[in-house]
Amino acid sequence: MTPANDGGSGRPLREIVLTRDIAAPRTLLFRLWTEPEHLMRWWGPQNMTAPSVSVDLREGGAWRHCILTPEGREYWSHGRYLEIVPPERLVFTFAWENQDGKPGHPMQVSVEFHEFGEKTRLVFRKAELPDDTELKLQTGGWEQALDKYVAYAEATSGEG
Repeated sequence: MTPANDGGSGRPLREIVLTRDIAAPRTLLFRLWTEPEHLMRWWGPQNMTAPSVSVDLREGGAWRHCILTPEGREYWSHGRYLEIVPPERLVFTFAWENQDGKPGHPMQVSVEFHEFGEKTRLVFRKAELPDDTELKLQTGGWEQALDKYVAYAEATSGEG
């Protein structure tokens, strides 16, 4: 994940780009990103849970999630949905909250679902990370979360 130039301001554009090929239909995969009962099953890195997930799934609607460490520490994040194109694309803002519940650095996430053969290719992008340390930390966290997502998606797809 090398920072790229944003093409004008001279600031580096720190972006995470992750791809997963998943043995599940994209209609299901889209639902797993947008329905709280599913998000609670996979959101967050390994060994973390998502005890609180709220979703107002409409363009301009808000979302807010909490991930919980095994030691009991909570990390809250929130944002707004910018684009919702079922089952192809989901775009939303993302910001971590500080201890006072105030938003941190704003970022943008896009998730695309592309059918190919019997699988769906998920392309995850998170842009405008504030620094290289955060880029490294969040890349690792999202890799773990997507591993959980894939395992949950394939198990859920096999149910029916």
